[in-house]
Amino acid sequence: MSPMQSIKTGKLSAAAFSLVEVMVATAIFGLVTAGTFGVYIMCQKLWRATTLSTDTSRLANLAIERMIYGLGTNSGLRSAATISIDTNVHTYMTYSNYWDSPNGSPPPANHWSLNLSPTWTERDGSWRIICSNAFDGVTWIDYVKKQRSIVMWPTIWQPDSRQYIANWVLDAEVSTNWQGSDIAVMVVVWKKDGNFVVSNEASALIKMRNK
Repeated sequence: MSPMQSIKTGKLSAAAFSLVEVMVATAIFGLVTAGTFGVYIMCQKLWRATTLSTDTSRLANLAIERMIYGLGTNSGLRSAATISIDTNVHTYMTYSNYWDSPNGSPPPANHWSLNLSPTWTERDGSWRIICSNAFDGVTWIDYVKKQRSIVMWPTIWQPDSRQYIANWVLDAEVSTNWQGSDIAVMVVVWKKDGNFVVSNEASALIKMRNK
């Protein structure tokens, strides 16, 4: 037998994939990957929106709580003997748009941009609550519209004593009945994270304890 006659013809392995099978498998893998990535993006958006909603709700309710009960040893509206509301004020000027970022940093509470100036013609929605009681004397609670902040002055005319009640406050309203025994307060906290914008409102009707 010659060498040429001893060569046998080989056969294709049964385990090999045809080109069509490889293309189908690649297409399926691509679809699964794209679907998984789409679900991931959707979950990320849902998480960001939920986080913003939870945060704004918490901040709005915390602002109401601090206005009612006070900050630290400084009493709030609930314990006031008398209050008055001054809307003839306005913000001097905007210092920074910290609210453009969900983790923005407002200026320190004693910063000049949180001072209110008296006015009778240029009201911008800011207001001041003047609280008085036998224990803490007179305190101020200011809503500084252009800085989107609410601050408390435990010692009036001394900015270094000022403390934040809330930031990211898009709107806030306060009113009282003619007897001065009921105080209605409303706060709207607004935050933005990229294309997501969320606001939450909290309100309360306060019966003054010492009235």
